[in-house]
Amino acid sequence: MNLRPLLILPPLVLGVAGFLWMTRGGEPPARSQPEAELAVRVMPLTAAPLVPFAEGYGRVIPAHSWSAVSEVQGRIVSLAEGLAEGSFVEAGDPILQVDRTDYELSVQKTQANIAAAQATLAELDRQEANARRNLEIEQRTLDVAQTEYQRVKSLADRGAGTQAALNTAEKALFAQQNAITNVTNTLALFPAQRASAEATLAVRRAELAEAQRALDKTTITAPFRGRVDVLNVEQDQFVRTGDTLLTLDSADAVEVVGEFAPRAFRAMALTALGRRMPPDMLVDTSRMVALIRQLDIRAEVVLEIAGVTGSYPAEIQRLRGTIDSETGTMGLVVRVDDPYLANGAIARPPLHVGSFVTVRLTAPAVQDVLAVPRTAVHIGDDGQPFVYLMDADGRLERRTVGIGPELGALQVIRDGLSVGETLVLSTPTPPIPGIRLVPVTAPARSG
Repeated sequence: MNLRPLLILPPLVLGVAGFLWMTRGGEPPARSQPEAELAVRVMPLTAAPLVPFAEGYGRVIPAHSWSAVSEVQGRIVSLAEGLAEGSFVEAGDPILQVDRTDYELSVQKTQANIAAAQATLAELDRQEANARRNLEIEQRTLDVAQTEYQRVKSLADRGAGTQAALNTAEKALFAQQNAITNVTNTLALFPAQRASAEATLAVRRAELAEAQRALDKTTITAPFRGRVDVLNVEQDQFVRTGDTLLTLDSADAVEVVGEFAPRAFRAMALTALGRRMPPDMLVDTSRMVALIRQLDIRAEVVLEIAGVTGSYPAEIQRLRGTIDSETGTMGLVVRVDDPYLANGAIARPPLHVGSFVTVRLTAPAVQDVLAVPRTAVHIGDDGQPFVYLMDADGRLERRTVGIGPELGALQVIRDGLSVGETLVLSTPTPPIPGIRLVPVTAPARSG
């Protein structure tokens, strides 16, 4: 007989007996559950002085850049000692020299042509003087011939002279009149000949000026103190007219086109408008530089390199006037004087062209500004900003606020909060209004 199916009965009996024993005493007494608590970081809200600032980024460019373009052709016969890319030259220093031989010969040739033109003018002056003396002689001769003709004619009229003698005297008179006409015509040509000779002399002098100018162009000098950015020539190299020989960047100053988000300028307006910043405030770029200077906003350029941070005072020059189509930023140009002047006392390195830097604008401090960490401001589903607070009972409260501009890690609060309230810095999880909070106090914002 198979008794194995009966082996399941003991466990079933024990299970039923246990269930009856557990339920025979009725419902167990109910236990009270403790209230849920949430630990969060908090900070008291205080109003403190705030320095409005804005930061933009850009690269250092030369304030002035000059390219030496050859206006003559020839062989480079000399370069300034030590001339190389990155070297410095002083204003007026000769940088390079093109072979002068051909241009010196051109000057000498033109000077000889001028001497020839001057000799031609001198010869004309002498010829004219001689012609005038000849005219005086011929005029006196004409007077004699006229007198002789009158005498012979008088004799012929009285019958004392012959017709042949009269004809001879008349012929001599006509010949002398013709001689005077020839001399007079010769004198009449001298003004035109002189004008032609003077024009030729003027052309020769212009050629001399041109040749001298070309000769002067064989020497390239630095128009200002600068640093050689690009050097395209070497000793004994032949250059042609129009070749770019080198590029020189001014060493007196550099510029930086700092790219700023337009909203960054709203922070600058805190100086003039106080804590209340209209959210729809527009920036008139045409008046921005004047407004910046009027508000006593200062600029500085900050360079970080090899663990060293250098700060350079800068002067605001102009706005670029357009918004970059790709980044949506606005360019503000600032100028730094003596960028290559290092300062070991404050560990400030030279500010080289091409460096990527930060342009920082700083306005005078504004008193009693209520600002909170940006991370404490949240955006609701309706698009409105809000913060979490711990109320007087130590419970979580959500409150909508009006915000102003952002200043680094801080967010200016226009309205909705009061000094003395407790701000929740952490993001409550779960964010249930009314939940009891266990505060962990963070230090208040310092001015």
